[in-house]
Amino acid sequence: MQIMTLNATPLVDALTEYARQGVIRFHMPGHRGGQACPDVLREWLGEAMRLDATGVLGLDDLHQPCGVLQMAQELAARCFGADRTFFLVNGTSAGVHAMILATCGPGDRIVVARNLHKSALAGLILSGAHPVYVQPELDAEFGISMGVEAATIARALETHSGVRAVLVVNPTYYGVTTDLEAIAAVVHRHDIPLLVDEAHGPHFRFHPDFPTPALEAGADAAAQGIHKILSGLTQASLLHLRGPRVDPTRMADVLRVLQSTSASYLLMASLDAARAQMVREGRQLWDRALELAALLRERVRAIPGLKTFGRERAGSPGFHDLDPTKVTVHVAGLGLTGPEAEHTLRYRHGIQAEMSDLYNLLFIVGYGNTREEVLQLLDALAAMARQATGKPEPRPSLPPLPPVPPLEVLPREAFFRPSRPVPLERARGHISAETVTCYPPGIPVLGPGEVVTPEVLDYLLTIRAAGLRISGPADPDLRHLRVL
Repeated sequence: MQIMTLNATPLVDALTEYARQGVIRFHMPGHRGGQACPDVLREWLGEAMRLDATGVLGLDDLHQPCGVLQMAQELAARCFGADRTFFLVNGTSAGVHAMILATCGPGDRIVVARNLHKSALAGLILSGAHPVYVQPELDAEFGISMGVEAATIARALETHSGVRAVLVVNPTYYGVTTDLEAIAAVVHRHDIPLLVDEAHGPHFRFHPDFPTPALEAGADAAAQGIHKILSGLTQASLLHLRGPRVDPTRMADVLRVLQSTSASYLLMASLDAARAQMVREGRQLWDRALELAALLRERVRAIPGLKTFGRERAGSPGFHDLDPTKVTVHVAGLGLTGPEAEHTLRYRHGIQAEMSDLYNLLFIVGYGNTREEVLQLLDALAAMARQATGKPEPRPSLPPLPPVPPLEVLPREAFFRPSRPVPLERARGHISAETVTCYPPGIPVLGPGEVVTPEVLDYLLTIRAAGLRISGPADPDLRHLRVL
């Protein structure tokens, strides 16, 4: 294998050359380089259709790479500080599934942060692993979850024998990171791997003002959403391994099972290009984005009725550091809920936030944003504040989260067993067949295989009465809950 500079793009170059050669295509995909596609797709995608190829001669095979894809993955590993890197075309979710499946089998215990992404639950179902849940810390003022403390992980490992791995989310959706170095030290004392859902942290490697990347902090595996923060196409992600605790051969086998055999070359080429972009100009691009984020955070603080937070909170429970490009804006002081503010921004001002929860808006400031756009957002927020003058501040009525309920049946068994809906009021003592998550704080109250305890039932009835956003159950109004 030839040695290539980090800013090389072997896969992009190979695809470009294939399209340039004008090869007559008697192979998939059926649109034949765009010749057979509908006019609207040709208008939308143009040159991209000619580059939408498959694993023909010279373009390698994702599941058995030995050419340009192998080169591209090796360059990604060098760039991100990994021993081995895998391209993902099924999103970061595929990486989370793979980390669990590569380290845990049926019945194996895995410590999992309770603020898990739904992909982690899917990984538990696929693997048949036995989750040992640990609660992250909560920020009462903003109503959002922070990270998990190392001491919490240590207690779980001391209490439960035979744990095969630990999986945490870092950073959170809101950009908060926990003390991964301390967690890694705790986990490695038990000689098991630390797995990190780093979907929102692929950029940490490319500027000193970002938190420490997971691999540098001691993680053995990390899945990153290149499409979320960098310039990859949607679903383009990376899975990194570092150190001896996760077997790369086993990981490759797992990914062959999980990923499509028709891997999109457009997605993989975007990974190749995004990595090279960071090598060539990442520091300069993030300099600009960080400056814009600082401007947004500073001026939001000057708008009456709005609140935000920054690194001044570092050192509080579950808050070790912050990705400054994630700006959370608390709108309760305007008498608005988060969804109301999001709707106003979108349909009155033509601005779309990343997301909203009960009383917060989340904005991701990237190197694709401009100063003019940030100033437009600030004008829109100021306009909302002026219009909201004198409105009463909404009063949160959230009780404390109940304890994690007992796990009576493993998630995999609960997924496959027959279930039926029962009125929520009569669900006490039953075993849940589904996940129920309330926003805020975005932490599951109930998961598949868990017993509906009196405390859980009281909490669910309270959040239903409050009209808070509920995610997961088949009945989004939570009039009924599916139970085994």
